[in-house]
Amino acid sequence: MTNRWVLTCCAAAIVLAPAACSSPPDYAPPKGELVAGTAQITVNGNDTGTTDTVQCDTTGYLTTITTGDQTSGVTAMVSNKDDLAVESVGINNVGGFTGSYTAGVGDTAEAADIAEISMTGRTYDISGTADGFNTDNPSFRASGTFSIRVSC
Repeated sequence: MTNRWVLTCCAAAIVLAPAACSSPPDYAPPKGELVAGTAQITVNGNDTGTTDTVQCDTTGYLTTITTGDQTSGVTAMVSNKDDLAVESVGINNVGGFTGSYTAGVGDTAEAADIAEISMTGRTYDISGTADGFNTDNPSFRASGTFSIRVSC
């Protein structure tokens, strides 16, 4: 009887061992969303790929989103006071461009001077035009289009 119980336990262990060692499937976010803590940035049509260096800090109705580091990255300030709105975007040496967008600065009557934002789940989609310069020719002002998808 003891041998039968030992054999049953051994057989169960052999059958269950591979299942216990397998890893779960990779997480795939719902359509339109990114994995939390990642960002995709495009500047002047140059896709800079996906980064996992993302930090989001919320104070009151303002969320500050930072990607990258001091040599290359983006900082965006988003408000949800009334409706979701972009307050500012700073681009530092991303895709060969450095510049900024600030709500209410410039000729806001033109659609090009207004950044747009939408949200799917926890993923922000921010796009617009920034004033600045191309890093290969910093002596001359230039405009740069940006598209930032980031998940906090």
